[in-house]
Amino acid sequence: MLKRHPQRMPNPREVRRGQATPTWASPESASISVVVPTFNDVGRIGDALTSIVNQTLPPAEIVVSDDGSDDGTEQLVREFGAARTGHVSVRYVRLPSRSGVVAARNLGISVAQGEWIANCDSDDVWASAKLERQASFIRSWRGRQRIALLGTHGYNMNDAGRVISPAVMGPTTEDDYDSLRRSGGVFYVIHSSVLFRRSDFSAVGGYSTEYGAADDFDFFCRMAELGVVINMPEALVYYRKRAGSVQLARFWDQRQGVLRLAENQRRRAAGEAHVGRDEFAAQLASAPVWGRFRRRKQALGMYYYRSGTANTANGRLARGGVELLLASIMDGARVRAGLRNAVRGRSSRGTAPHQSESRAVEASPAPRSAHAGASGATGDE
Repeated sequence: MLKRHPQRMPNPREVRRGQATPTWASPESASISVVVPTFNDVGRIGDALTSIVNQTLPPAEIVVSDDGSDDGTEQLVREFGAARTGHVSVRYVRLPSRSGVVAARNLGISVAQGEWIANCDSDDVWASAKLERQASFIRSWRGRQRIALLGTHGYNMNDAGRVISPAVMGPTTEDDYDSLRRSGGVFYVIHSSVLFRRSDFSAVGGYSTEYGAADDFDFFCRMAELGVVINMPEALVYYRKRAGSVQLARFWDQRQGVLRLAENQRRRAAGEAHVGRDEFAAQLASAPVWGRFRRRKQALGMYYYRSGTANTANGRLARGGVELLLASIMDGARVRAGLRNAVRGRSSRGTAPHQSESRAVEASPAPRSAHAGASGATGDE
């Protein structure tokens, strides 16, 4: 039985420059629960679970939170857990009806027993040293403020697990974090890479549907109120690009949420009032025609780029090629940046860890990057 050990974490405002740097509690001195939200992903979740139990620093438990799957996911998870009795505990919880990924994440974390929470979406995969490297990073942290949420860089892969490009986004230094806070920027992190304290999750109120499909970015921004949100510049996660992913299926909802989140982050930094959904929608609708056209054109370019790269990476060359052509017309700069990123990633081409493999493949360090802009563009490639 895992035990929780309540402790008061130092307030970042209590740490003054010039004072002795505090030693923050690391995941090695507490338990880690990995939460895996899922919905009808029986063909991929086994890869995710295998990469988690194969960690060089194994978690105490995995909590699979099912949003009402009807494809055999429950049976697979229960059989997976039974086959690993005495190793990492695998628990299965289920929402009574389809409620969305936010509800699944919150349910999984609410029943998790660890002091630290790591998230892994059911179609993504970890490098075997992922948790160990993050624990080491937190243990050796000597920043002015404590870490509230730690992510990593990663690799984009296709549905078959072939690496196609680096996935690089978000702040990698405390100065990056401070700069984003001052400017009112949005914090971007690969969601399957994050590690944070359960107490901090509770303090900010968990995940929310306030910004629709931009729930993860909203969560990161609220965590940044408590401490540093930062990414290790190491590729330790494999992010699956495929048709049907939330990034594509809920693109327009996510895009609208990100735009309003960015506006409210700017307003927070400027000391202005928060803007609600209806008010923000009215502001967008009343914008000059040219501004609305340019914003729509850029959004279409992003959508066609994401869909085109996903289709091309998964062998649907004709459709992907047409979509990339449209993306180049709508947003040529994004396509050029994607091509540069793909070229950088050629040396790292390989296959991500799979359920059938005996051990996970280690990821090599990803290129160091400054924090991404509001589009999180390098994560799209």
